[in-house]
Amino acid sequence: MVVLVIGATGMFGSRVTAQLVAHGVPVRALVRDEARARTELGSGPELVVGDLDRPDTVDPAVRGADTVFLVTPMDTRIADRELAVIAKSERAGVRRVVKVHGAVRHDGDELEQLHQRSIAALRASGLDWVTVSPNSVMETSLFGQAGAIAGTGSMWGCADQGRVGLVAADDVGRAAAAVLTDERPLEPGTDFVITGPEALTMTQVAAVMSDVLGRSVTYQDLPLEKFRQILLSQGLSEQDAEIGVISHFRAWRRGGADIVTDTYRRLTGSEPTSLRQWLAAHRADFAWERPEQ
Repeated sequence: MVVLVIGATGMFGSRVTAQLVAHGVPVRALVRDEARARTELGSGPELVVGDLDRPDTVDPAVRGADTVFLVTPMDTRIADRELAVIAKSERAGVRRVVKVHGAVRHDGDELEQLHQRSIAALRASGLDWVTVSPNSVMETSLFGQAGAIAGTGSMWGCADQGRVGLVAADDVGRAAAAVLTDERPLEPGTDFVITGPEALTMTQVAAVMSDVLGRSVTYQDLPLEKFRQILLSQGLSEQDAEIGVISHFRAWRRGGADIVTDTYRRLTGSEPTSLRQWLAAHRADFAWERPEQ
């Protein structure tokens, strides 16, 4: 069995690759920069250079692959990239596609529409396919706030009292690897929803941070449009601000991320990483920057 990992140097792809290599599974990694990938991924995976925005370059990667792990950058080209991979996988005789979707309920917004185009293509294909759907990830949700937390002791958002079952990226990688190596027949369209052990408001997240970091961290909730303007002032485009940040906070605010499952435990036999455990491991990333006297 050869597993092709799309986006092998990305947040999920790199972790899945490491897990599969550690378990002796033959891995083919689709990468754009071979030198960078060899440095980051080591000698374990077979590297194939390709670019999802140049679909013809993907053909050598899917040829001979049994299973494809499909995750693409979170922008407006999600569907275009994934539809090309799905079509090529079907023609190449791939057996199973494991697509990263997302547990958060986006209620038909632009991001959800892009993912649903891919899912519709999978449903219409002759492929065996399932989805791995993480709740919002600790790394993407909190590392972006690290500078503000370190400098001011505050983080910002527009989630109000919405709860989110934040999940560690390492846990997503372990769970996805378990799905990829499960050779039992799976019901097409099975959705493996991966979450952390509890759903917290951002105010509660700040309280846990305060306890773990040993100093006060507060959460400042803003009107959605004011928060958008802050993101734009930091150099994000309208589309990147909407798809990458605002759409998630909007979903949190209306209760779309208040999801906790036992899927990670069932797949791995281990307990999911708590926010407290994750923060303890990443304490240095939120280190206090005291102003110069």
